[in-house]
Amino acid sequence: MTVSMDLIKQLREETGAGITECKNALIESAGDIEKARKILLAKGAAKASKKLDRTTNEGIVFVKNNGSKGLILELACETDFVARNEKFINLAKNISDFLFDKKFSTLSEALEIEYEPSKTLQTFLNENISIFGENIKISRIDVLEVSNNNEYIFDYVHFNYRVGVLALIEFDKNVNENWELKKEIGTKTVFQIASMKPLYIDLSSIPNEEIEESKRIAFQQAVSEGKPEHIAQKIAEGKVNKMFEDSVLLEQVFYEESMNLPKFKDYLKFVSSKLNEKVNIKKFVRYQIGK
Repeated sequence: MTVSMDLIKQLREETGAGITECKNALIESAGDIEKARKILLAKGAAKASKKLDRTTNEGIVFVKNNGSKGLILELACETDFVARNEKFINLAKNISDFLFDKKFSTLSEALEIEYEPSKTLQTFLNENISIFGENIKISRIDVLEVSNNNEYIFDYVHFNYRVGVLALIEFDKNVNENWELKKEIGTKTVFQIASMKPLYIDLSSIPNEEIEESKRIAFQQAVSEGKPEHIAQKIAEGKVNKMFEDSVLLEQVFYEESMNLPKFKDYLKFVSSKLNEKVNIKKFVRYQIGK
């Protein structure tokens, strides 16, 4: 049978399949576009299943945030070419919009949510594997939510979508009081986290076993270099303290040198006095593609 180009074009726009595949599906379905779509999706699912084990080292970080609730996800793919594709970015946006008001505790739970009638989010992702021709998956996802009117969630996404941050900050008073200054604090906080890559908020956040293990490794290294044990102990303490200065948000060097404040905790102390309110970084999440 003859299939019109308009019908082929419509099916191609709906499914992302090639012209020949669309034409053959329409012929097989006797021109029924809905049946043709199901034929293509079935074939696409079969192709997608072969790609599910392929490595995904590229992708984008996408954030959706309204101040009271923030969602951050990493949508992974195989190549930078797909990661930079506008359709791939829109896919991450659509998934974020879909999940934003859903309840789930784990990524596995999120993937089992019904995206469309009789279609889970995972099935929808598998369909997109066939469209983009690469393995695509949500690598990780986190959600932050405020518990009162004194808290606010700030966000940052780098222009190339390779780094994203959510930070939950608590003030003593309602966030609407002195909002402009609070917004500035939030903006500087998420940029500090994005650029300086902290792992913890403060020293008390570090698990004790990690501290002891780091000291042990540093001590053994110093001893292996011929240092006496009492000297090795001091060297280990110094190395560990320096390591934690790099990985602990409040102990990090403040990125904005022009303010002449040595550490990020000094900046928070400074703005707290301006606000006449305590500023408390309660939680943060930082994603970077490949890390």
